[in-house]
Amino acid sequence: MNGNRDLPTMPTPGRSRPATTALAAPVTVALLLALLPAAAAGTPARQAALGGGDGLEDASAIFRWPGSARDHVGRLWFDSGVVDPRDGWTTGDDQPRTGPAIALAWNGGRGWTAGFAAHVRAADADHVGLHRDGPGTSYSWLLARAIGPVDVGATWRSVWGGWNADADTPDEFEHRRDDLGLGARLDLSPRAYLDVAGDIRRQANRLQGRGDPPDWDLGESASSRSWSARARLFVELHTRSVLTLAAERLREDFTGPVAGGDWLPDVALDQDNRLARIEATICLLPDPDRLLAASVLYAQARATRVAAAGDGDADTAGSGKVRVLGLRLAAEQRLNWWLSLRASAGITDLARDSLDDDDDAGRIGDTPLDVAAGVGLHLGAWGADLAAGNTPLPAPWRWLAPGADHDAWLRATLHHDF
Repeated sequence: MNGNRDLPTMPTPGRSRPATTALAAPVTVALLLALLPAAAAGTPARQAALGGGDGLEDASAIFRWPGSARDHVGRLWFDSGVVDPRDGWTTGDDQPRTGPAIALAWNGGRGWTAGFAAHVRAADADHVGLHRDGPGTSYSWLLARAIGPVDVGATWRSVWGGWNADADTPDEFEHRRDDLGLGARLDLSPRAYLDVAGDIRRQANRLQGRGDPPDWDLGESASSRSWSARARLFVELHTRSVLTLAAERLREDFTGPVAGGDWLPDVALDQDNRLARIEATICLLPDPDRLLAASVLYAQARATRVAAAGDGDADTAGSGKVRVLGLRLAAEQRLNWWLSLRASAGITDLARDSLDDDDDAGRIGDTPLDVAAGVGLHLGAWGADLAAGNTPLPAPWRWLAPGADHDAWLRATLHHDF
């Protein structure tokens, strides 16, 4: 082991080959060796197939955990985002939700690491927000360096966007924000390391009526009170098993319209969302080509809405809380030099106090089983990950949604290692 940076948190594609390879002709063996990919690293589609979470360390989370970026450099990937088979990249009412992305992480030498990512929809790269339908394109930058026994990293995420109902009118909802993040990884021993990270955000929203000039304008509302803090501890229990403990706390404060509602002055709300969660994951690797993982999660999410203008709307203002207890199992099997299979299943028990004080309060029990599956194709330094499932909104956003969301989704990532 090289310190503890080789903790077995995921299979290592390309490090083992089927036994039949040894019986093949020398030319075939040479060809297979040439096709073996670079060091293994994950992608957004792989994470989606395995159920997400912080228990699996891979390249798709370098902007969330910048202190670990040095372990995942040398990768370029293109991601489709979450695609609804019926509505594409939008919700059922044609509001944009997600979209394609490109990301790059590379080793600058002498302990430096850098990264860049661009997402067509900012929510796909949001580590601070609980408001899933926030519009805009996001650009993320990362710079990290090893300083003695500690790896430190900094991130900057810039977002700008807006929506309108008529192409001939200015944006009815304009949105800007900047997130600054810091992270550090500390090797505690040859068998354990600690990852910590956090972000602060300044965002400004503007809500106005239709028309040019608009028939009403609430002006710009700005807030610098959104933040997040998180930590995870990796402990190697055995040469083939790892325990991960993760905790997160965040606050999202902003003024804007209620997602999916009419954009009127009296439904522009000051929204204050909170989340606290803890997660424990144990990963087993019986061999380098197989991964088994089990996760237990407990979380509380809370939303508070207060009318920001006019007399307000009694049907939308209020507060609500969601309590979550979840169990997820995931597995990955590399079948041969070019193909891997993945699958996950989770049961989430949700109890909610409604924002509207209506009959939705209490346990949410429809379709409690979340499932996902995927394949990984390994073609030399190139690879592709495909995933599908039945819960398009990942936690924590769906916990604050009006009801359980179980529409089908698809996702694909193409990557190149160098």
